[in-house]
Amino acid sequence: MIFVIEALSGNWGVLFVLILRLISIVIPILPGTYCLLLSGYLFGLGNGLLISFIADFLACSISFSLSKRFGRKILKRVMSRKYLNKFENLSKNHLEQNFFLLTGFLMTGWFDFVSYGVGLTKLKWRKFILALIFSVILSDLPFVATGNGFRELQNQNFNIKNILDGNVPSLQKEYLIVFIVSVVLIFSIGIIGGVIKSKYMKSFPETENNN
Repeated sequence: MIFVIEALSGNWGVLFVLILRLISIVIPILPGTYCLLLSGYLFGLGNGLLISFIADFLACSISFSLSKRFGRKILKRVMSRKYLNKFENLSKNHLEQNFFLLTGFLMTGWFDFVSYGVGLTKLKWRKFILALIFSVILSDLPFVATGNGFRELQNQNFNIKNILDGNVPSLQKEYLIVFIVSVVLIFSIGIIGGVIKSKYMKSFPETENNN
């Protein structure tokens, strides 16, 4: 296990995480949150966030561009017709003209579908990129920080035996603050997603989305 972690912590690990995350977004039915945790665990908060940002930025830009270039034809290959119709209508009726709502949706677990959906509208590239930058930083940070927090705890010999013996490790002050803020942000993102879903996606199915 230690050998695998050390191997992934190098340049090949960066490429590995980038590719995994990129694929999970371009093919939106695939799960991808674990890549953020893995990035923080392997590369730390700063580098992990940078790697995650690059992967998300590239993948969402690719999805948006593919949708702009090929339209519904390409989307039928990566999502069901029901998803396609839902996100196209959502994008045209609500997201195209509302920057803040677009940013909010890009912060939820539906961001990969939204990237394709808004590509079918007349939304300008510049507006999409601006919303994407804000949303990626805010939504990736807590998960990357959580992964980094797990690594810091492991470095302090965090295990069940130590806890039972009363030796409970603690994060250093700066990591503790980031960890607490990350937990708050994760809950906030969950609440935002719940509010958005209840208002704009009441009839949306619970299955199929794993990202």
